[in-house]
Parts: sequence; C-alpha cells; structure tokens
Amino acid sequence: MVLVVARSISLRGGAFLSMVASISVLGAARAEDAAVQDVIVTSSDKNKPGELSKRKTQVQKIPRPIVVVDPKTAQREQLYRLEDFAQKIPNYNPGSGNPRTARPAIRGVSAGAGTGDGAEFDTGFMIDNVFWKHVGFQWANFIDIDSAEVALGPQGTAGGKNTTVGSFVIRTQLPSFERKTTFETQFGSYSHVLQQVNTTGPIIDDRLAYRIAAYYDHGDGWITDKVSGATLLNNNRWGVRGQLLYVGDNFTDRLIFNISQSHEYNNNASGPYADTFQTYWNGTRPGSTYAQNVASRLGRSLLTLDPYSPANTDQGTLDQRLHMVSNELNVNIGENVFTSISAYGNFRLLPRNQQGNNLTEISKGATDTYVDQFSQEFRLTSPRDQPLEWQVGFFGFYDYVWNRNNTIFGGDAAAWFGNTHLLRGMASNRDGKARDLQLAAYGNGTYHLDDQLSVTLGLRDSWEVRSGSDFSWITLVPGNGALEQQQAAIVAGGGQRFFDTGGQKSTLNALTGLFNPQYKVTENVMAYGLVGRGEKAGAVNTAAQAIFVGDVFQKFQPIVTKPEVSWDYEVGVKTVWNEGRLVLNGNFYWNDIYNFQTNFVDASILDGNGVPLRQTYLGVAPHARLRGFEFDGRWNAFEGFWFNYSGAVVEARWIDFDDAPVDASWTWTTIATTGPFAGLRAPVKVSRSNTRFNAVPTFQFNVGANYETKLGRLFDEAQGGGEWWTRPLVGVAYVNVAWQDKTQVTNPDAVYTYWQPAYAIANLGLGVKTEDESVSLNAWVKNLTNQIPIVNTGATAIDPGTATAPATVNFYRFPRLIGGTLRFSF
Repeated sequence: MVLVVARSISLRGGAFLSMVASISVLGAARAEDAAVQDVIVTSSDKNKPGELSKRKTQVQKIPRPIVVVDPKTAQREQLYRLEDFAQKIPNYNPGSGNPRTARPAIRGVSAGAGTGDGAEFDTGFMIDNVFWKHVGFQWANFIDIDSAEVALGPQGTAGGKNTTVGSFVIRTQLPSFERKTTFETQFGSYSHVLQQVNTTGPIIDDRLAYRIAAYYDHGDGWITDKVSGATLLNNNRWGVRGQLLYVGDNFTDRLIFNISQSHEYNNNASGPYADTFQTYWNGTRPGSTYAQNVASRLGRSLLTLDPYSPANTDQGTLDQRLHMVSNELNVNIGENVFTSISAYGNFRLLPRNQQGNNLTEISKGATDTYVDQFSQEFRLTSPRDQPLEWQVGFFGFYDYVWNRNNTIFGGDAAAWFGNTHLLRGMASNRDGKARDLQLAAYGNGTYHLDDQLSVTLGLRDSWEVRSGSDFSWITLVPGNGALEQQQAAIVAGGGQRFFDTGGQKSTLNALTGLFNPQYKVTENVMAYGLVGRGEKAGAVNTAAQAIFVGDVFQKFQPIVTKPEVSWDYEVGVKTVWNEGRLVLNGNFYWNDIYNFQTNFVDASILDGNGVPLRQTYLGVAPHARLRGFEFDGRWNAFEGFWFNYSGAVVEARWIDFDDAPVDASWTWTTIATTGPFAGLRAPVKVSRSNTRFNAVPTFQFNVGANYETKLGRLFDEAQGGGEWWTRPLVGVAYVNVAWQDKTQVTNPDAVYTYWQPAYAIANLGLGVKTEDESVSLNAWVKNLTNQIPIVNTGATAIDPGTATAPATVNFYRFPRLIGGTLRFSF
C-alpha cells in the first residue's frame, strides 16, 4: 500500500500528489533531476530488494552517472559512516582523518590543500536538500538513510550551493503515519557496542507524524598508548535525529533537528616507526638524527619506535559537537510547487593533542574550530510529464569560521630549543577567521522534443563575498624576562611573532552552467552527453602568516586566493533490461580545472645572505585535469541472487604547475663539497607539470553479491512455538570486495619514494530474518584479510623524519572487525 503525504480532497486531478515531493528528489542539486514526484511516507517497494528500490530505479532515467546505496543494502551490510559507503562507490573517498582534517574527494579532487576551514571543497555534501559546507558536518553516523549517492559534475543549477566536481548526497527516511519502531544491537571486535533505535508514527492522524533516530557507538581502538593506556582510533560517539512532518490540504512542512557528539582518540592516525633516515638529493644528511638529539638535548633514549604502541605525553581526545536544524516547506501554487528550505548548523571542535612522543614534553599543536552556517532557499518547480519541465530558485548562504591555532610549549622545550626563556605554558597563538556570503539565482529546464530526444539547460549566477583575517599573539609567563626575550624564545621554538593581517575580502560573480542532452535509443538504452562549467570563489587562508627577515617585517601571505574554474565534458550510456534486473551503465569524462587551489611557493623574499626564503602558502596552480571512465550495474542472475559491480579508471594530472613546493629531500642547508651537487644551493620550488596526483589510484572497482532464500518455519504451530516462532524465515548472505590499484604515497621527487601496493577490503556476512523482516540476526566480518594499507590523509603518508622528529607513517583506520547484529521491529 502506498500512503502519500498529502490530501487531495479539494485539488483537481490530484495535482498536489504529483508535485509536492520535490523534497525527495531535488537534494542532489542536479538540473536533470529537477522534477517533482509524490512524497511517500510508507515505501511502496518495501518488499522489493534494494536493487529495485525507488531511487535506484529513478537514477536510471537521469542522464548523469550516479551510484546509489539503498537503505536495505546499508542495513544488511552495516553501512553507517562515509567510509562504509565509499566501499560501495568507486571514485569517492571521504578522506577521513578527524572532524577537521578529513578531505572528501570525488575523482581524486578534494580541497586542493589545507583544511576546509576557509577553503571550499570541490566535493560538496548535502543532507535532505541542505548543503553543508564545512567537513565537520559530515562527522557522524547515518543510521536512517533512504539513499546515499554521489552526483558527479558541476552542481548548483537545481538548488543548493555550487560545487565544481560533484556532491555526496544523503536522504534520510521521512516520518510515517504507519507506526513502527526498530531496535538494533551490534557487538563486535575491540569491545565495540552500537545501539540504535528508529521510531516513527502519527501524532495527529493523517496530519502530523514524527520520526526519531538515535545511536550510541562505543568501543576500544586497536592501537594502545604505552603511557596512558588509551586505545587510539576508538569509537565514542552518540547522536539523535528528530523529524516532524505536517501535511495540510495543499502543503507539507518537514522540520529536522540533529545533535551529535564524539570524544575519540582519532587524532593519531600516524605514528613513529624509525629514527630519522632523511637523505638529501645533494648527498648530505641532517647534522644529527632525532634519537641523537633526544639523547644530547634531553639526556634520554627512545622508548619505542612501534607506531602501533606509541609512548605519548598528555594524550587527549578530540571533542566534537554538532547541531543542525532545517525546515522544508512545500506549497502547491496552481500546478506548480513552491519550496522554502531554511537551515542552520554549528560545529565545534576542541582537540586535545599529545605533547610529544617517547615521553618528551616539547610542544603540542592544536586548532580549536568554531563554525556557524545559515542558508535559505526558495524554489518554484513545474509538474512532471510536461513538454517543458522547469525550475527556478534563489539561494542565500552565509558561514563564519573561527579557528584558534595553538602551539603550547612543555617542560622540555627550553632544553630542546636551547632557550632558557621558553617555559612550560608559553604559547604561540593564531586566530584565523573566514566568512562566506553568497546570493545566487538559478534556473533549469528540460525540453522533450519528442519521445526520444530531450535537452536540459541549466544556469546559475552567484554573487559571492569571501573575507578573512589572521591575528597572531603569544602567551607569556610573568617574571620570565622582558617581552622581547620571551617573544624571541617562542620564535626560536617555531612560533610566530605578533601580527595582524587585518581583514581582506574578495568579491566574485560566478557562473555555473550545463548543457545535457539525452537520447532514448530504444526502450532499454539511453545515451547522453554533458558540457558543464563550474566556478567557486577563492579560498580563505586561515593560516596566513607574516613574513619576517630577522626582525624586519616583509609582507603578509595572501588571505584570499583566485577563484577556481572547472570545465567538464561527459558522454555516457545507461541500459536497463528485464525490468531492472540487468543494468549496464558507462560514462567517459574529461574535466579541466583552472586556478586549482593548492599549496604554492613564494620565493620573492631573500634572507640576510641573499638566499630566497621558501614560503609555502595556499595559492593556485594554473591547470589540472581529470579524465577517466566509470561504470556500474547489477544482475539478478537467479531468484534471490543479485550481483553488483561498479568501477572507475582515473587519471588526475597536473598540466601546468611550475611553482610547486619541493619535497623535504630538496631542503638541504649543508652545501655539498663533492659530487654532482657540489656548491649547489637547495631549490625553492619544483615543477609538477605533466605529473600525476599523489595517492589517486588509476583503477578501482567494487564487486558484491547478496543472496536470500526461504528457509521455511523454524517451528510448527502444533509444536507450541506460538506466533513468534512460527513465522517463516529467510536466509541471507552477502559479500563485498572493494579493490584499488597501487598509489604513490610520497612525493615523486623524493629520494625515497613509496608506493602502496594494490589491496582489497573484503566484507561478508551471513544471517537469518523473518519473512516480514521484523526480526533479523546477522554475523559479519569487515576487512576479512586484515588489510592495513598506508594511506595519504593530506600530508605525506611516509615521512623520513628530521633532526627534530622521527620517521612516521600514516595507517588505515579500521583493522579486521568481527561481530553480530540483532535487529527487531514492531
């Protein structure tokens, strides 16, 4: 039975029923998907397998490459976090590090450099039609999804905020007038416990319905700190998501609120594994290694170089909290639907990072982050199934980011840096601020020339103001000498002087557009093409510094970069056979990005000896290119058995980037006296033109299968089992393998280069459920072969160390996990 969220008593022809549900489709912000449909609060396909779910059927009619994860798949395979969904969607990488440093990427492109505090990601993120800019809004479990998917190409001509490469889109389940409550208990390795509840039902029959979804996620990590005993990379988070849905005679209103927190040791995705082994290209080495300096400066020896059992000082958690609220109003105006979407969110992060490794207490750095975001959107959408389907809208957006970066010195700082004025509690502080204001108008339309040929045109004009500032100050110790002495001590320890960049801003009128024709070759085959232009405003450098030579100020690093422009060209085909039981899709793309925002080198300032200072800051590379092939599909080989597959061939390459930062192996200070580099000073920059991006695999694919078969009744009624035990049972099994090609995780111009070999993450499960899905019990394994690859999280994955730091390695967050899940509904 289908229950629609609307009353059509006074509406001729049920027009309202066919229009008001733009809320469930438009969240992907795609012009070709800018069509309306019924709002459904009790799924009409609840007895269908996930492969035939409503959303998966819809995207086959959309002339763009879209890979969808349906709720049944998410439930069956324990998919709750973005890392889980990424194993089902090649060409998407959430880049999860922690709530601030995660770097989500589509087709190998993320934020270019730095964090998302001031920079906007090329990859957007949307929940229930609301665009959330800062990466911190993605740090949660998503336990009530209706679909999760990646929308590729320039976004924004059908709503939301503009992005240049694509968006990850989540739709959550609507409140229902059919009362239902589901409890889930999950136990797994490392004392992991996940408790979930999802309940919905009417408050006022046929008028007001609610849904509440909550979770508690707790478990130990798999890396143990020798000092505190804390288990790093653990789970300690909870969240609640509540909704109210009101249905009037000619309108619906959906109110959503969300609160979540995490207090986890997720600030330790790397660890020391060797003493310094840095070798420079001119044949020299650092004057002494890290172990030698620990011995000579502090009179100690190293306790451990085991990255899986570090000895950290003052180890703490990252404390994150998130609040989000949105309201979506849909009103029938004649045959059209007017939509208003209002949203507010705030994100807070207070990291408590370690003071040092091997029981040293030298210094610790952390960045407290505070984000507030407001958005308001208005849309007017035509009905479906017209010769011309159209949509127009207005979008307003504002966010304010304030981060405070602290370098706090410890008890060993004076001896380590050789300055008696550098005492415990002294600190170098920097307040970075970034603001983003955007007002945009957009419109799109799809004209059906005949039953076979349709053309979609979309255009967005965005007026955007980016502004920011940086203010540096220091924390002193009373009675510790003069101000000048204490400031000199902090500078000697790598801190910064007093400075204030003042506020700087940049204004941009950005254009996003697309031309997207489609041609229905046969009833089963659709071909399409796309030409799209995307543009995003310059990034705000919340870590901009003042440049000094000695004590003489030279200049400030730039606060706002140039805007970035993307041109995307795609051609593809979608085929559906046997009523959706066989699907074959393929897509070729070529994407040129100009003024790509990334780290840049400025060598215009000379030191006292006439040597250029190597200043790295957030700038732009003239030209980068993405191109490749993507495919996906599914096959119902026989009753109850589905085979799913998807994959990507990717080439992400710098085309013009002559002023790239050099690898650490090109930063020698000792001039060689013999050999081919005798007398040569270290270069300040290197050309990366016509080289590939680091850490982007050329090939990726995902294959999976799931099988359901009827098992009959466990007990007969005659045996006294009662109603519970006489329900017919269904056996369930699944397997999923996500494979990726080798990747280079060090700079290509380093002395020592490392490639992470190809690897596969395999998940599988086996279970049983009642035929009506009211009770299920599953046993499962994630990362079956215990793959622990070295991963690139925005920094070099393997660092050979320096005279003041050991060699470190970044490792994968999730080892092999074994567990079971009990779920029951009533």
